[in-house]
Amino acid sequence: MEIAKLVLEYLRVLIWPGVAIGVSLIFRKPLIALLERVRHAELPGGVAIDLAEQIKDAKVLSTKVQETPPPPERRTGPAIPLTEANSRMIQLGLRPSPSGLDMSYYRNLANQDPNLALAGLRIEIDVLARNLAKGFKVPVAERDSGVRLLRTLHSVGAITADQMELATKLLQVCNAAIRGTPVSQEAAMSVLDSAEVLADQYLSWLSWGFEDGWQPTRVPGTTG
Repeated sequence: MEIAKLVLEYLRVLIWPGVAIGVSLIFRKPLIALLERVRHAELPGGVAIDLAEQIKDAKVLSTKVQETPPPPERRTGPAIPLTEANSRMIQLGLRPSPSGLDMSYYRNLANQDPNLALAGLRIEIDVLARNLAKGFKVPVAERDSGVRLLRTLHSVGAITADQMELATKLLQVCNAAIRGTPVSQEAAMSVLDSAEVLADQYLSWLSWGFEDGWQPTRVPGTTG
């Protein structure tokens, strides 16, 4: 967990909107060195995964999740603009997303280093899962693994079985990338496409999941 927290802090600098390219260059070497410590860790139980197969499965699952009708308890309401995602999370007492839920930041990073992009996505998924737990008032421990957290969320009905399976596949791929399994740019982009489905549904939940009368920020000079 300590390594993940340190990676998150660096990624906030690398990915956060408006940060100058020069700053990312300054922090790139320390982040790579930090990830090397993780990459040399053995997989739990020595288990290896077929990365290509996992990515393919994630793509199929993401389509299934995207085509699944919304839950019956979902209320109609205004959609939250991506630009207001983090301010909404802060308003709700949740942890802001490292990317602001904008997968283009990880895509840009994947153009430079696919493994690094998936390291960032790994932390993103953990942040969003813990926010869901808080929003649904599900008690979780700080040391709970991502997979265990997803199972807990599913057990209380916070996420569907397909959402849990998709997020689990993504975690497995990201963990493999962090530990040094080579990931091509094309593969990383496919993973990010699959993750975007969950990010979009999470963004919708920030609107319908709370009864606080939220309304989008009005731009001066507009009506409605």
